[in-house]
Amino acid sequence: MTAPTAAGGPLFAPYSELDDYARAVADAEAGYGSLPVWTGGRTDLLDGIALAEQVYGGHRTPDPADTGVLFGDPLPEPLRALVAPLARRWVTDPARLPEEGSVLLVGTYGQLRGDEVQPVVDAAYAAGRPLFLLTGRDVHSLSWVVAKQYGRVVPGAAVGVVSELDAAEPVPGADVWCGAEDVRRLDIKEVALGRVWRRVLFHGNGKDDQLNLGQFTLCGASPVAALPGAPGPKCAYGLGCTKPMDKLIPARSVRAAELVLANCFSGALAGHAMYDPKYLILLNALDGPAQTVVATLTACDGQRPENLAWLTGTARAGSAAGAVNDSLRDINPYPSFAQVGLESSGLGEEAATATDTVPELPVHALGARLSGLLDSGLLGADYPLRPRLRALADTLLHEVVRTATPALEEIAKETKSLDLALAHRFAKHHDDPVLRFPTYFGERSVAEEPVAVEAPCACGRPLMSYRRRGRVPVVTDTVQVVCPRCGDIANTLSESAELSVKAPAHVAAGGTLHVVVEAVARRAGTVNLGIVLPVYLDAKVGPVLRRVEATRPGERVHAEFTVTMSPGATPQAYYFCPYAVQDLGVSVSRVHFTLEPGLTDERERTAA
Repeated sequence: MTAPTAAGGPLFAPYSELDDYARAVADAEAGYGSLPVWTGGRTDLLDGIALAEQVYGGHRTPDPADTGVLFGDPLPEPLRALVAPLARRWVTDPARLPEEGSVLLVGTYGQLRGDEVQPVVDAAYAAGRPLFLLTGRDVHSLSWVVAKQYGRVVPGAAVGVVSELDAAEPVPGADVWCGAEDVRRLDIKEVALGRVWRRVLFHGNGKDDQLNLGQFTLCGASPVAALPGAPGPKCAYGLGCTKPMDKLIPARSVRAAELVLANCFSGALAGHAMYDPKYLILLNALDGPAQTVVATLTACDGQRPENLAWLTGTARAGSAAGAVNDSLRDINPYPSFAQVGLESSGLGEEAATATDTVPELPVHALGARLSGLLDSGLLGADYPLRPRLRALADTLLHEVVRTATPALEEIAKETKSLDLALAHRFAKHHDDPVLRFPTYFGERSVAEEPVAVEAPCACGRPLMSYRRRGRVPVVTDTVQVVCPRCGDIANTLSESAELSVKAPAHVAAGGTLHVVVEAVARRAGTVNLGIVLPVYLDAKVGPVLRRVEATRPGERVHAEFTVTMSPGATPQAYYFCPYAVQDLGVSVSRVHFTLEPGLTDERERTAA
C-alpha cells in the first residue's frame, strides 16, 4: 500500500472510532490521505504519533516477508487490510510454514505466547531464515506498529551506538559513537533524545524494564495501567526508581526508525517476562516512533562484535536481528535477538554493500599449530623463525578474546607474513625441520581407523586416509594418505589445505616435468604453493614459489611449475614434494615419477 500525504497534512492520522479508521484505511488504499492509526481510548499513543512526524518524511513500500502467520483472534478487517501486503503469502498455522523464506509473525503481545512462538523462532534460527514480528501491547499498539511500517525516515538522520560496556575505539559507520568512557561523562539523556536517528543501538546491562547507561537508564515504564496484583519492578510498589528520576530516558521518546535494545530480556515474549507489560521496555519502545525494534528474547552476552555486526552485517544476514544472532553463535548458540518490525527505512545502502575486510581467522587451529611448532620439540632453539612464532603465539593467547577484532586483524597479517617466510624456507631448504612433521608427530600420535579415499592414486591404485591424534596436546593432529604401491603420498597438519597434483609419470634426463599443483583453501586468503626436491635429484624447480588467492573457503586454487632435469641426472625412480602453506597449516604431497635416459645417453649405449 502506498498513499501520498495530502499537501501540508500529517503523515499519520489517529482515529479513536473503528468506523472512522475503516474509512481512512479505504482512503489510504485508494492512494490518498494519511497513514491511519486506530488508537481507540489509548490517548498515550498520541505522543508517539506526534514524535513520529519528526522521524518520517514520507511513505514507503516495505519489502514484505515471504510468509506471514496470524496468531490469536482475527484482526479487525481494516487493520488486516494494512497487514496483508507485509507478507507475500499467509498461513494460519505455524506448522504450515514452507521450509524456505523469511517469516513474519503477527499478533498482539499476549497472543504471541512464548511457549508457542519459541519453536518457530528456534526453527528459523537453525535454518538461517530471517524472522520478523509485528506486535504491540494491544490491538491499538499493533495498529500503530503496522502503520509505521509504511513510513520513510527523514533524510540526514543519524546512526548511533551508545554503549555502557564497549570501551574500545569507535569505528567508521556511526555518526555518533558513545563508548563506556563517554557514557560516564556525557549527558546520555541529551544524546538519546536530542536528535532524530536512522538507526541507534543502546548497549548495557539491564532486564525487562530498563537498560542501564551509567547513571542514566532507558526506561520501560508506560502510562498504561498495570494488571492488578501483577509483578513489577521497584517503582511498581511506590519505592521509586533505581536511578535518579531526572536520569530516566523513556524508550518511547527516542526518535528513531530503528531502535536496538541490547540488554538481557529486553524483548521477552509473553509468559517469559518477569514483569507486567506496563513495564516492558520493548512495548514502551513500540508505543513510540520506532518502526523497528530489535530486542533480546532471553539472557544475552552481546559485546563489541555484535555492535559491529549490527552496523555492517544486516544485508548479509537478512535482518538486523539476524546479523547480531549470527555474530553471537559462538557464545550464545540460540536465538538471542528478535526483530519487531520489517527492515527499517533507516537501513542505508552502506549495509547492502558492506563486506568483511578480513576473512575469519581459524584461531583454534592456529593456536594448535603454533603450539606444535614451538613446544613439541620439532624445532630447535636456534630455528630462525622461532622468535616470530613465539611472539605470534603470545599475542594470540592474549588477544583471542572475542572482543579483540582489531587485534585479530593484526594477527592475521603476521600469520600471512609467516606463511610466506615458511614457504620460502621450504623452497630453499629441503631439510627444513618443519617438513619432518609427518614422522615426528606420527611417532607421538595414535592412528584412527582408515577410510577409503574416493579418488585413486596417480598410479591408479586405491588410497586410504586416516587421522593421527597427538598423544599430548602439543603434538598437532595430522592426516596421512597412503597408497599400497607409493606409500604415504600426502601428509597434512589437521585442517590444512588439501593438495592434488597433476604431472607426467615419466621424463627423460634433460627434459622437463610440467606440474600443476592444486589446493582446496580452508578460508579466503593467500595460499603459498611450491615444490621441494630430494637432495639426490639433480633438477631445478621454476618458479621457486607461487602465491595464489582464494576468494572463499573451499575454493580450489592452482599454480603451474616446471621441474627441469639435468642432462646428467641418473635414470631411476624419484619423487618430488609439492607443498601448501596457509595459516601455518602445512600440507605436503609425495609424487613419484621415473627418470629415463636422455637421448644422448641412449645413442652412446647403442654405439657401444
